[in-house]
Amino acid sequence: MVRAVLIILAIGLSIIAVVLNNESGQIFLLDRGVKLAMAQDYEHGDDSLRVLVCGSSSPLPAAGRAQGCIAIITPEHFFVIDSGAGSTRNLQSANMPLNRLDGVLVTHFHSDHIAELYEVNLISWVGGRPEPMKVYGPKGIKKVISGINDTYELDVQYRTEHHSKAFMPEKLAVLQPVRLDADEALTIGSLKITSFSADHSPISPAVSYKIEYKDRVVVVTGDTNVTTTLAEQVKGIDLLLTDALSLPILDRMIAGATEAGRTRGAKILKDVQDYHASTEKLIEMIGASDVQMTGFYHMVPAPTNIVMEKIYKNDLPDNVVLTDDGMWFTLPVGSGRVQVD
Repeated sequence: MVRAVLIILAIGLSIIAVVLNNESGQIFLLDRGVKLAMAQDYEHGDDSLRVLVCGSSSPLPAAGRAQGCIAIITPEHFFVIDSGAGSTRNLQSANMPLNRLDGVLVTHFHSDHIAELYEVNLISWVGGRPEPMKVYGPKGIKKVISGINDTYELDVQYRTEHHSKAFMPEKLAVLQPVRLDADEALTIGSLKITSFSADHSPISPAVSYKIEYKDRVVVVTGDTNVTTTLAEQVKGIDLLLTDALSLPILDRMIAGATEAGRTRGAKILKDVQDYHASTEKLIEMIGASDVQMTGFYHMVPAPTNIVMEKIYKNDLPDNVVLTDDGMWFTLPVGSGRVQVD
């Protein structure tokens, strides 16, 4: 029996080898792959609030992870919160319906939160978005967006000339800044997004966002320390996606950098500690605030091996997870459940 299975396996591998090394076979396999890829499309399913982690890293290098990005999607709404380097690729890989993107919400203007605003704009413009892309954020948003529009003015011109004005009109590629300060809200149908102050001092302004869809509530912090405002905003919510810093890991990194004579690197790592929420303080706040589920994203530093993961998970409650790029949270309306995929 075993011999027969091995013979069949050997024959199968031989056939695969012949197909892969034959031009006609290569074209056949390529056609099949292209058809499968083109047939894939985003399907939302039931009436739920869905959240995609499209970037789980901070500026500190972490192979395989994009910088900060969270996507919020319902059957009728689609927003992205922050747009760090590498995150657009994750949105595309998840087959997100970028042609119906409502806008991007920016928490603050550090480069790892705005690096790919134009990339999101470009991909959704190419995809057929019917209106200019709105970018919401606190004071400073107009300056940032004006600079991006100026920087990519020629790129827009080239693409319009190449593909035609009828197919890719220039006006749809010009980003539209919308100021949304702390304590202001944006309401579109059943979706309400409220901005509130974050403590990322000395960076100011910085905001977090509370997303309410029917009976489900999510908070996305961006970069912040734990504050009384944050603790109030997350009381009893369904899902918290938060900036998280591991002091034990950073302390060892600082010691290693100092020992190696990398004084500039050691200083940067020391400075980082004072404007991100530590895992210890987050655990304390989560326990006191009755948050149903928490996901750590924008991890400082993001774990790149099992040892770092174990350190992050020390003393973590069961309702706290470390996120990865591509992780989904699904919150069905009326159920009270949070599903993690």
